[in-house]
Amino acid sequence: MKIKNTKLDFIREKLTAPFGFKGNYLNELWQVVVELSTERYSAQCPSVQSVLWADSGVFASAAPAATNAMMLTVTAKALSLLEEEEFANPKEALEKILPQLSDYASAICGQKTEPTFILNSLVGVDLAIWSLYARENGAVSFDDIIPENAKSAMSARNAQLVKIPLISYNVSSDEIKLLLDTGASLLKIKIGAPTKGKTHEEDMMLMVEADKKRLRDIHTVAYTYNSPYTVSGKILYYLDANGRYDSKDRLNQLLNYAAEIGALENIAVLEEPFPLGDMTDVSDLPVVVAADESAHSLEDVKERLTLGYKAVALKPIAKTLTVSFDMAAAAYEAGATCFCADLTVNPLLTEWNKQFAARLKPLPGMRCGCVEVNGDMNYVNWNKMKEYLPKDYPYTEENSGVFKTNNQFFEYGTRLFYENGYKSALL
Repeated sequence: MKIKNTKLDFIREKLTAPFGFKGNYLNELWQVVVELSTERYSAQCPSVQSVLWADSGVFASAAPAATNAMMLTVTAKALSLLEEEEFANPKEALEKILPQLSDYASAICGQKTEPTFILNSLVGVDLAIWSLYARENGAVSFDDIIPENAKSAMSARNAQLVKIPLISYNVSSDEIKLLLDTGASLLKIKIGAPTKGKTHEEDMMLMVEADKKRLRDIHTVAYTYNSPYTVSGKILYYLDANGRYDSKDRLNQLLNYAAEIGALENIAVLEEPFPLGDMTDVSDLPVVVAADESAHSLEDVKERLTLGYKAVALKPIAKTLTVSFDMAAAAYEAGATCFCADLTVNPLLTEWNKQFAARLKPLPGMRCGCVEVNGDMNYVNWNKMKEYLPKDYPYTEENSGVFKTNNQFFEYGTRLFYENGYKSALL
């Protein structure tokens, strides 16, 4: 397969309110659209660039629009490297350009960038390559493109996917109650609250106290609810620290408090507690610990698993489909669990994520699969963006906290490869 032409453009999509995590806030997300063409076919795919998620250091170095432009420039460089390149499959394509992109991104950003920064810049490129690969090889279902090493990891067929809503710092108790009233059973709760202590120690102390209060407030609302989709029948919590905790002792202060208020048994998973590069063994913590930003390659997943991590957050819509296949395979081989998290992506990428998530085994404590979706809660133009979905694609709205899947869902996944409305966004 040889790339003959490329195009690039972007759309700025506003959020309904400041969106807080990693101790900072977003007001918009850029939808970067790429087009790749071979001699016979062309494919247009969007990506959502989130510099704050991908590299909080780069995000803090300049205005949000400037850091988005930095990532867009890396995407443009990737496209230039692919033109006239020939490769057998998408993994080979990424392996050809990743080493050059790492140095280029660091030069553009004026600092060493995290690997997730590079991968986030490549999502649309990678999906376009997979779309071309599917067409060139006559794929008739999503299953046809799953690499051999990932087939066992993605052999499930979940009839239902619990929708995981995101509870960021500014979501109110009334809003949480509304989510529970409409069927939510697994809440993703952002911890690592933004604080401004005079010293690092004071800042961390304030953060832990704020997280305790946040957990107490949410548990006070949620503990009276039940769910048919969890083994215990209780509402479960998925805590996402985004690397804000600086030590296991500090984290145990929160977990001990959770035990005191009766919330510890509700914690299904605790994601990415420590900063990138931290090598703390978590095998003695009383909860399942998941890797996210610290796992961006096959080698990273294996390393995290040796440190006691028992779950991996897969983000084909943030770290590329190519890398996610390898990560799923490694986790499955080691007996760990995978699930698909969101990046506040648009409806089209949400469907890519659902196709992936529907093929993963359920998390411990869950009776069915799950997938995080929060774009509908956060984009001003969510309903307008649904118009970019392929025509007649069997998009399903959440019903009582779950997305239903069926044979049509699994069979029609191929349409994500072949058509969508993003071509109109390209110059």
